[in-house]
Amino acid sequence: MEQQLRAWLRYSFAFGLYMSPNLKTTYINNRAAAHSKRLAWLERKPIVTKQRLKEICLYIQLVGICVVFVKGLVSLKPIPGMASEAVSTLLYALQALTCIIIVAEGLWRQQQQEAFLRLLHEIEFSLKLRLREDIKLHCWISCARWHLQYLLWLSLICFVVAVYYFMELQHMAYYWHAIWYNTIIRLRIIQLCVYVCVLRNYMACLCMKLQQLVAYRTAPNQQLLDVNYEKLQTLAYLLAIKDIYDLLYKAFELLCEFAGWSLFAIITSCILDYSCTLYWILLSFEGFMETSAYYVAGFWWLVPMTATIWHICYLCHKCSQLDRLLAARLRRLLIMSSSQSMRSYRILLQLFCTQLELQCIVVTGSNFFILDLRLVTAILATMTSQMVMLIQFLCA
Repeated sequence: MEQQLRAWLRYSFAFGLYMSPNLKTTYINNRAAAHSKRLAWLERKPIVTKQRLKEICLYIQLVGICVVFVKGLVSLKPIPGMASEAVSTLLYALQALTCIIIVAEGLWRQQQQEAFLRLLHEIEFSLKLRLREDIKLHCWISCARWHLQYLLWLSLICFVVAVYYFMELQHMAYYWHAIWYNTIIRLRIIQLCVYVCVLRNYMACLCMKLQQLVAYRTAPNQQLLDVNYEKLQTLAYLLAIKDIYDLLYKAFELLCEFAGWSLFAIITSCILDYSCTLYWILLSFEGFMETSAYYVAGFWWLVPMTATIWHICYLCHKCSQLDRLLAARLRRLLIMSSSQSMRSYRILLQLFCTQLELQCIVVTGSNFFILDLRLVTAILATMTSQMVMLIQFLCA
């Protein structure tokens, strides 16, 4: 799975979403001969040069985002209503800041993202070797590819249709200057959706293995022929489950570390984008615009944003549910094992249950909010409050 992700991420470098980290080599040895040092330097030079070129490209992209932002402010055409101009400027500035955060994370959080990808590789092999789990890798690759293609094609089709209708409208504020910003933002949220989808599949596999262990304890007469139950109830097997869970928890921590601020900025800018788009639709219905066709373009603009935000919140919610399901099955296993298992096995179970009670697997926007289905409700409430304030300015 890691190799497939790297193949997909290779194309995201142009948008500042991913850059492979610096390769730390140890070619130079104090006791080596001068000839060996020259050979090592010649081997290392192309790698360093290529890495420097990537970093320069991302720095140029950061400067380009700032240049486009200033150009958009200077060339702004008059917008009907002071509230419309203020909200559009705020949204434009927030989108530019979000893109700066995304590119900065790709530049300065590359080590954490690389460690996250290596953890995915380690989790996959631990499931295969330590738990003997047939994780059906080809099915998971197809599932991740389907998620990626679905979100990409939906965003592309709706984006093209929205641009087609927006070309016929007169008052567009900063829309044309912010197209590049919106492209980076939506590709970033799709990238994070794929990451969370892979982690959810790994958690589902771990949960299924623990369910087999619980089923063996509750119904020992209903055993399957292709499952090695003697190994399933050993201390080493339970320790392998705990180690894989630790890797999963660390992977979620790394995800929040290298993508937390971009998640926070993306969700915030999407909330304001919702309110701004709906406000412009309301202005067109009330006759403040030359046409009422803003609702057509606004609809196609909001559909992919709604799909991606709901999708990542749903995937994060499923991960939290699987984490709670793991804790519930472990508690059930602890109750059934209290009288018949060996002492070390019970101690490990108790430690594992305590660990799950003290730490929860969640995806946060830099600890400002938790991504789950409750966040969708919070977004709707915030958007409604913003719309009420904008309507008050409209009626004043």
